[in-house]
Amino acid sequence: MTLSDSGVLSGTPTAADNYSFTIIAQENSPAPPGGPPPPGPNSVSKNYTLAVDPAPLTITANNATMNYGGTVPALTVSYTGFVNADNSPSLTKAPTMKTTATSSSPAGTYPITVSGAKDPNYTITYVDGTMTIQHNTLTITANAASMIYGGALPALTVSYSGFIDGDNASSLTTPPTIATTATSSSPAGTYPITVSGAADPRYSIVYTPGTFTISKASQQIKWTQSLLVGCITTTQVQLTAVSSSGLPVTYSVSDPDVATVSGNVLTLLQPGTAVVTAAQNGNADYTAATAVADTVSYSSASLISEHWNDVLFFDNSSGDYIAWQWYKNGVAVPGDTTSDYMETPSLDGQYYVIATNKDGQQIQSCTLTITPGTAVSGEIRVFPNPARRGAEVTVTSNYSASALQGAHLQIADMTGRVLKVVTNVQPSMPVSMPSADGIYIVNLLLANGQKLSTNVLVGE
Repeated sequence: MTLSDSGVLSGTPTAADNYSFTIIAQENSPAPPGGPPPPGPNSVSKNYTLAVDPAPLTITANNATMNYGGTVPALTVSYTGFVNADNSPSLTKAPTMKTTATSSSPAGTYPITVSGAKDPNYTITYVDGTMTIQHNTLTITANAASMIYGGALPALTVSYSGFIDGDNASSLTTPPTIATTATSSSPAGTYPITVSGAADPRYSIVYTPGTFTISKASQQIKWTQSLLVGCITTTQVQLTAVSSSGLPVTYSVSDPDVATVSGNVLTLLQPGTAVVTAAQNGNADYTAATAVADTVSYSSASLISEHWNDVLFFDNSSGDYIAWQWYKNGVAVPGDTTSDYMETPSLDGQYYVIATNKDGQQIQSCTLTITPGTAVSGEIRVFPNPARRGAEVTVTSNYSASALQGAHLQIADMTGRVLKVVTNVQPSMPVSMPSADGIYIVNLLLANGQKLSTNVLVGE
């Protein structure tokens, strides 16, 4: 600090203290004009004391936070009141900070105190802070889950994020509860998975819900019914396909001219083949089933007929059938795989045949029940039968020559078109066969209008 000649004290004290100084007043007046010089200087002095007080300084403990179970962080302070470019290193003695909180203290708030700072230039005031111990954040997430409609509900699980110090799910005081609104009978769709109820003093627990998805179940159609309808006495067939889901099966027919379907009743309209398809398109809980198809082959019931007492013929006038298997009394007859069947000495039992067409489709004939020894009244017979194309065969009948007066013999194809007419019919006579393969009808027309017929198979 400095004192000017005019008595002005200036400057900034560098430290708090009492500063003493003396002020001296001295007279130095000049001699008056023409007068004698002054007798000499006169002076007066006075002592003074300047007191510089310490500046106020506030030291505030800064607030701090830590997680439960964690390490107590370094404590800090802030200063208000430093002058003359002073700062914390300028203090004679630095302050001491402490808190009652420890790494094992429960969550809550604890005081942070500051004290012990010293400096002669400052009057120090302290302001406490707060240590906040907070829970560690633990996130528990419900894991997504799924099942097929109608199945058993799977176990629900969760995942954790935020454990500290080697903790895991088994460390929790109370484990979480996981729940979903879905049940084993719930429709297909999505449902919430909730998690709640976990507890532990070390953690602040946050829950994240999950999603439970029920997918549509698959289904199958079971249809073991055979549509061999060659020998039926009705034109309606009850269709029996079922779905594993229990949902109703619908049907469609490829050729509505052969058959139609209403509900599960198949109505046969005219001879022919058609594909019948069973379908189940699914619903909200089931996917569509794979369609199942079968072929209905509808022919007139009279596919086989008896000729004489030992021969059966299958009507293959269409030429569509290429394989046969004859059955007697429900048992396949080994080796009888042609369109005609012969048994010696005579037919005796119940007979039917299963025929296969060019597309591999099968049809079953009606069953003929034949009693042995029963004569066929007014019969005619062709020998050999089958016959070769254009060959001569012998046609015999059990009529006398007189009974055959005025009769004539016709050879016709299966459409009824007459190919040949023979007059002067005898009980036994040669007749030439047509030159084309097929089954032909031999009609014997008597003069009294009586008509007898038999079939002959012509081939190579």
